[in-house]
Amino acid sequence: MQQHETIVTSLAKRGEQLAAKRAAAQDTLDRAITGRQQTLLSGDLGDQRALDKLQANVDAAASALAGIDDALVILAHQKTEAERQLGAERERIERASAADKLHKQVVAIEAALPGYLAQSKALADALSDVSHFHFESGQMAGFLQNTGSQIEIAANFTLAELKAMPDAIRQGRQPIPREVATAPVPLPEPASPTMTAFMLRSARYCDPDGRRRFAGQWEDATMPVATAQRALGKGIAAPLTDPRRAQLRGARGGDFDPKAPDVVDLDAVAEPPTAPKIEPDTVLREANFTVIDRSAEARTIEIEVPRT
Repeated sequence: MQQHETIVTSLAKRGEQLAAKRAAAQDTLDRAITGRQQTLLSGDLGDQRALDKLQANVDAAASALAGIDDALVILAHQKTEAERQLGAERERIERASAADKLHKQVVAIEAALPGYLAQSKALADALSDVSHFHFESGQMAGFLQNTGSQIEIAANFTLAELKAMPDAIRQGRQPIPREVATAPVPLPEPASPTMTAFMLRSARYCDPDGRRRFAGQWEDATMPVATAQRALGKGIAAPLTDPRRAQLRGARGGDFDPKAPDVVDLDAVAEPPTAPKIEPDTVLREANFTVIDRSAEARTIEIEVPRT
């Protein structure tokens, strides 16, 4: 096979070299045609010697290009034939390897069969010895005897076919046995992180698979981490360590209405708006007032109250 590979590589390299020469020959022909054309259009038509020389240049360049084209055609046929021979040699080697492997497998089967039949017969005989008082042993003995007879008959046909297959594989009359491709076991996708919280209000939310879920008031609910944190931040749920959980968990006894108007949609709840920043008055800011602490000063205030 190495010889065929060397031939294919050599022909491919030769093809690259001829392709480069063809490009150069085409360029030479184009220049020769251009020179002849320019002379015919604007040169001395009476100078026959010069015209003959230009025509000879064109003829020589065209002949050289045609010769290279012929060589490329022949080379392509040679390369195709060499590749065919290389493929045939590879198939021959593959078939020989497959035939040898099958031959060894058939030899192993043929060697194991007599021992299996002998052991089956010995087991059937041992079971038959106790079958007169043990029904199940008799059933097993009958099964072994029947199975052994069927296997012995089938082996005569099977081994004959198996023994003929290696030669058929070598000669191309039998497909090459292929190994059974085992399908890769898909790895389970990692579960999305979740968090359990104690619900202070009934709520709806979407689980990681996009399905709508309901969490009842005063019950534990497992939900996506982002949803649980949103519920905790809104006061809709509390951590499992909240003391109210020990007192209120399950207090409603499953009496829930998922369609009730007070059920909160955790996926639609909005963040609380932030209060706008109030800038101080410009006049007050420029006045630069100073705060004086007078809390320690003693003060007496008299209030006149009319008496009736």
